[in-house]
Amino acid sequence: MGSVTSVISNARNILPHLARSVRPRSPRLGAVAAIVLLSLSLTTAGCRRGTQGGSAGTSQTSSDTARQTATLHRDELFEIAISNLNRLYQFEGTEMALQVADRLDQWIKTQPPLTDWAPDPLLQKLPPDLAQLKAVKELGELRFTRDDGIFLQTAVWLRDIAGWARGDQPDELSRAIELFDWVVINIQLDSQERMIQLPSGQLLIHTPWETLLLGHGTVFDRAWVYLLLCRQEGLDAAVVAVNRAAAGAQPLWEVFAVGVLINGELYLFEPALGVPIPAKDGLKVEKGKGLVIRPATLKELAADDSLLRRLDADPRNPYRVKAEDLREVMLYVEGSPPYLSRRMEMVQKMLAGTESLVITAHPSELAERLRQAEHVKDVELWVVPYEAEQQRETFGQQIGQLVLREIMPYLAPVGAVMPLWRGRVLYFRGDLVGEESAAYYLQLARPPERLLASGNLPPDQEMILNRAKINASYWLGILALYQGNRKSAEDYFIKRTALSEPDSPWESGVLYALGRLNEKLGDYSRAITAYRSEMHLPNRYGNLVRAKWLEELTGAKPLEIDGSSHK
Repeated sequence: MGSVTSVISNARNILPHLARSVRPRSPRLGAVAAIVLLSLSLTTAGCRRGTQGGSAGTSQTSSDTARQTATLHRDELFEIAISNLNRLYQFEGTEMALQVADRLDQWIKTQPPLTDWAPDPLLQKLPPDLAQLKAVKELGELRFTRDDGIFLQTAVWLRDIAGWARGDQPDELSRAIELFDWVVINIQLDSQERMIQLPSGQLLIHTPWETLLLGHGTVFDRAWVYLLLCRQEGLDAAVVAVNRAAAGAQPLWEVFAVGVLINGELYLFEPALGVPIPAKDGLKVEKGKGLVIRPATLKELAADDSLLRRLDADPRNPYRVKAEDLREVMLYVEGSPPYLSRRMEMVQKMLAGTESLVITAHPSELAERLRQAEHVKDVELWVVPYEAEQQRETFGQQIGQLVLREIMPYLAPVGAVMPLWRGRVLYFRGDLVGEESAAYYLQLARPPERLLASGNLPPDQEMILNRAKINASYWLGILALYQGNRKSAEDYFIKRTALSEPDSPWESGVLYALGRLNEKLGDYSRAITAYRSEMHLPNRYGNLVRAKWLEELTGAKPLEIDGSSHK
């Protein structure tokens, strides 16, 4: 990882300007410096309630677990760390998460190492350059770094999101559908122009921490967050790849979906289109919801190409996958380094009840379950999390500067709080409206226009506060979408987000959200119009498919547009 001096210096240059007008508390600068420092080497995070191993249970017997846990003990340091971990939402930024990691580091030095721990066997199949990453070589060390604080903070966010996003239905498939829908609504797809290119020519891979906080990313970012939410809920999931090589050539695997294993069958979800791939009878419209989609299984799709042809946007834009492509697929499981470490395994064994937070994974065991599904050729570790780690080892300073620019609006203080940060974290918890809610703090993150237009603010301060205001307006629109409040949603999405500046970065999210709002309200013509209203957005194809289904199911037609008004 490169030097962080210049990156932290940038943060120090910006924050004093903010302090002159919005009066932050003095410790805020330390929080910003810490969060910038950590952004240089973030890897990933995730969590799952209860025991590991999904529906197949844990790899160890109860007596094995009891024997190992008996060698560990909780002390005051551990108790304080876990208590604070479960109330991170009460604190600004990352300072408390870093303290949690520091205390766990002190605790683990007093513990005997787990004697039967070993690196997961799937690590042996990593490409040599990724196998040499520092994070991989140090999996067995009994030492917590401050990066682990970010890992744990992300785990808490994912646990909290899953707690309300999964819905009320107890069955696994319903939970998988609801979690996927949360990802699609809450992580806007980035356009090619918005993606960040590194000096190597690679596109920057955002970590789940960054993707969740910022609320936008690539198809892979969506897939990564969805895998981790499934893990939180005890659902076995993997990304699914088809072979694009010519017959007889070395396989060339292309990821196109996420599969969730339920009762021995893989149900497929398409993150680029933003829909589950529907089963034969899996499409319907419900009052108060709009489109309701039940996914098909890999087995069903491999046997019936007509199911995949429903994903054709139109005759000129066929979906890229055919049934014959699915007769032998490769699966890749998420196993980013912290999940496979001995230190997280030791903490995991000490958590139970209301403290539940899954911070470990056993990819080889998951792979064995996945291999039982029909049409699965093999299962390996997904390299994307390791490539993200490699980028941060190689371009730490540059990535830190790039991420700093994106997260600065979330750190902008108003009085004694960072309202956009607090609003996002409370949103993750499901504290959406009311006192001390996401809505309250998102409103606080919207300074009056007279302040922004006064001409008294330095340009960098005005830019950061204006970006925070637009971001807050977008998330208030998402809240209104969930509530089905047309007036509020359209005000925030159209007037205060899309029209607030040229080429709004939230344009694709706004149009999709307006479509979903009108579906929810039963105004299918307006929904279709929203989905078909822009030709060049990154989610254009998925929007066209959704519009086509609405037309087929409801008979609705798009509105005729006369000038600037809808008839």
